[in-house]
Amino acid sequence: MKIQEDQSLQLLMPANETTVAIGDKISVTDNLNLFFGAPAQVKDHFPLQLSARSMFIVMKGEVSFRVNLRDCVAGDGTCAVFSPGTIVEQVDVAPDAQLIYLCYAFENLSLASGIFHLTPGQVELLKNCYAMLRDIMTDSTFAAIREDAACKCVELMETIVKGSDQRQETSEKKSRQDEIVARFLQCVQKNYREFRDLGFYAEQLGLSLKYMSRVVFEQTGRHPSKWIKDYVILDAKAMFRSGQYSVQQVADALHFPNQSFFGKYFKEAVGVSPKKWR
Repeated sequence: MKIQEDQSLQLLMPANETTVAIGDKISVTDNLNLFFGAPAQVKDHFPLQLSARSMFIVMKGEVSFRVNLRDCVAGDGTCAVFSPGTIVEQVDVAPDAQLIYLCYAFENLSLASGIFHLTPGQVELLKNCYAMLRDIMTDSTFAAIREDAACKCVELMETIVKGSDQRQETSEKKSRQDEIVARFLQCVQKNYREFRDLGFYAEQLGLSLKYMSRVVFEQTGRHPSKWIKDYVILDAKAMFRSGQYSVQQVADALHFPNQSFFGKYFKEAVGVSPKKWR
């Protein structure tokens, strides 16, 4: 797997000597010693589909995201992790926010997506690990072992974040309805490109179609079919925005029977044809 720079949240960070990279596997940047000031043109890149795993560590301030149709906020001492394929619609960064950002594609690392609340001790450990990672990436004496050493350093950072996640899971109790919605959305995120029939999702969850639809609507205010359609349309927009796909290629990637059928589906949801939206 390779990192595609035009499909990374690194677009939001200062583009200068603070950004360093190793081949195709990892890039890191921060604004710890700089005034943030995101470039005005970054909005042109949304929606954005991430090509690799991304980790935002918020040292100070607040960052809000809209990812995979869900809103989330990361404040002081939190870590936001996004898996490859995550679709980001927007990112709003407080003017005084101080951030550390990693984008990496090491195949043996697979930290789950989410917002992780860190203790002050964990924040300090992550900051120290990041400083070590930057040294590994910039010091020529590490050239022969650079990628392997960087991978181990990121693995340690993931382990620290996982420790925070385990404490959250033991302290938070979810209702059965919350669990159904979470399972439904996870199933949709995994399968929407191939399956748009509600019966498929009800079967995967082991629920009746009527019960699943009622719970999802009551808990989210949206019908399950709307969730599925929004995932499909958001993915299509992200592919169009990247500039790498034709209408036919997007239709094929989303498993539509033909370009015409996809065009009607897209126009019904967006109001204009795929060609006009592009």
